[in-house]
Amino acid sequence: MKNHKFYIVTLCYNCEEYINDCLESIVTQQYDNYKVIIIDDASSDGTVKRIKDFLNKHNHFNDRFNLIENSERKGPLANHIQSLEVEEIKDNNIILHLDGDDLLTCSTSLSIINKNYANNPNHLISYGNYESATGKESICKPWQSNISVSEYIAPIGWIFSHIRTFKYMLWKHIDKKLSFYDEEGKIFTSAGDVAIMKPLLELAGRKRTMFFNKKMYYYRDNTSLNEHNDHLHDQVRCALQIASKPQYSLLND
Repeated sequence: MKNHKFYIVTLCYNCEEYINDCLESIVTQQYDNYKVIIIDDASSDGTVKRIKDFLNKHNHFNDRFNLIENSERKGPLANHIQSLEVEEIKDNNIILHLDGDDLLTCSTSLSIINKNYANNPNHLISYGNYESATGKESICKPWQSNISVSEYIAPIGWIFSHIRTFKYMLWKHIDKKLSFYDEEGKIFTSAGDVAIMKPLLELAGRKRTMFFNKKMYYYRDNTSLNEHNDHLHDQVRCALQIASKPQYSLLND
């Protein structure tokens, strides 16, 4: 079975209360072919100290972690773009997004994802169900035929949530200026996951997209760190503009 390399992108801002749980859920994985890119977005609390303390305590994992400390805030989408420019990533490497205040719920999460990519080599992207800190049901559902990604942004409602992964080759086909900037020419300040997933899903298409029903991700949707709790108006503004972006053509096999 193919042993894919994972690049785990972990974005942090003022999550000192949660970051240890996040990092612990990574280093306790039974699958060890991964690299973690942590970007701290100029936190004003003790997040960076917690990260460094964790890495000092688990120094045998240090070669798997790359910590980047921003001197000023850039926002989630800009940080995600930056994270994929700091490493030499190959086409078939798998990118996994794990927020600094969330965690992987089981030690086999990476193994399960790897196995599914290995068994379905034509698949290029995945998403799936999650556990919610508030106890709400996951919004994720299988992608229905004849429904576009934009329709799932509005009016139907977003379904492509945690756990999100994709093969790096898809990323290289995105026109970043077209997809990631708003009507004023500024990078989207909210709904970064929607901005990223829309073109990736359109390039891959429904038949090359995997949906995981198993809940492998714990989503802390009960804190002010979440956009729908703190920046809902901006999130809606950005999401509607993203939905109106031109659709990408399906990537050839």
